[in-house]
Amino acid sequence: MDIADMADKFIEDQVLISVMRIREHKVAQEASLCGADRYCVTCDTAIPRARLKAVPGSVHCIHCASKQERERPGMFTTVEQHRINTELDDYLLNIC
Repeated sequence: MDIADMADKFIEDQVLISVMRIREHKVAQEASLCGADRYCVTCDTAIPRARLKAVPGSVHCIHCASKQERERPGMFTTVEQHRINTELDDYLLNIC
C-alpha cells in the first residue's frame, strides 16, 4: 500500500463518516418533529438527558454509539493505524 492508496482510504473513510452523520441527523430531526421520546434506534432504551444535552440530536445511546463507531465499515483499526504510520514513516525517511 503506497501513500496514494493510504490517502484514498483516508478520504473514503471521511466521506463514509460524513454520510453516516447526515443520515443520523436526518433521523434525529424526523424524531423531534414527530414529538417522539428519545430512544436509541438500535437497542430501544431511553437516551439519557445528559447525552442529549452533550450531543443534540442523538439517535443512539452512548453504548450503541461507541459500539457502532468501533464497528463502522472502512474505519482504520488500531493495528492498521500503527502499520500505516510505520509505513508512512519509512516512506518519508526514504524520500528525505
